Amino acid sequence: MEKRGGTPSPSPRSTEKSGKDLTRSGDANGGAGAGGNATPKGDKEKGVNVQVILRCRPLSDDETKGNTPVVISCNERRREVAATQVIANKQIDRTFAFDKVFGPSSKQKDLFEQSISPIVHEVLEGYNCTIFAYGQTGTGKTYTMEGGGTRKAKSGELPTDAGVIPRSVRQIFDILEAQCAEYSMKVTFLELYNEEITDLLAPDEPRFPVLPVPEDKNKKPIALMEDGKGGVFVRGLEEEVVYSAGEIYKILDKGSAKRRTAETLLNKQSSRSHSIFSITIHIKELTHESEEMIKIGKLNLVDLAGSENISRSGARDSERGWGDQQEFAHTWPCY
Repeated sequence: MEKRGGTPSPSPRSTEKSGKDLTRSGDANGGAGAGGNATPKGDKEKGVNVQVILRCRPLSDDETKGNTPVVISCNERRREVAATQVIANKQIDRTFAFDKVFGPSSKQKDLFEQSISPIVHEVLEGYNCTIFAYGQTGTGKTYTMEGGGTRKAKSGELPTDAGVIPRSVRQIFDILEAQCAEYSMKVTFLELYNEEITDLLAPDEPRFPVLPVPEDKNKKPIALMEDGKGGVFVRGLEEEVVYSAGEIYKILDKGSAKRRTAETLLNKQSSRSHSIFSITIHIKELTHESEEMIKIGKLNLVDLAGSENISRSGARDSERGWGDQQEFAHTWPCY
């Protein structure tokens, strides 16, 4: 899981803040990661651009039945992970340190409250933040980011297995409503697959012939552009204005259904693409001088394709090399 640092978004009459960068991300062998931008105020990690959080998943049912040995051990207090390898009949033990470590018994709620919730607060303060999950297929990236599949429990509350994305959405609306804030919000959702960008919110093509729709000459084609600050952005994406968490959940479900998946040796329903769901929030406030100030924050939530060796995973040859092109997410705008 990785978190990338954020700096204040350009906004009219926005107050200057110190160049506080925020971001989190992380994952390693046997674990699932998620990254973002932000650290609690007063925390010793404050000001760190990138933080890596490792989450180690438990053994699957198939692994348990097959008596798969456990070669990873987590020490959450010391924020360390020990890994055991056997090379040329020789056991090699190695220890790795991370900014935070969550073991196999960790809960979705604990990970969110300890590592992600502070990032959401930073977004509402006018920062751009990115959270992304990185790791091999089957390590739990999508589970960490999205959850177990249901966005809402019958009671209307979030289910216990809700992931980073639904919890972040809920927290954003809870805070804005508690503050009686005047705000507007819009979202975009895109997929990157084999160097192609797909807008997951674009209208579906009609299944049957219809009268041709006049082409909008002012609408520019989707294109990946540099922002002049070392980052990138995508021009031409559909933006949907949203007013509730429920609307965002529906958009997520609709867009996720369009994502490309394929069966691999590591996962029966493996995401073979990167997805980036972005929430942009404009919040109107009054300064002490009774002047209007608009804070603009953006939260990028990224689910990366598996980082594994293609031949080992059994993925298609057309995807060979695509899994290594993760650097797009590493340059995604956090400005």
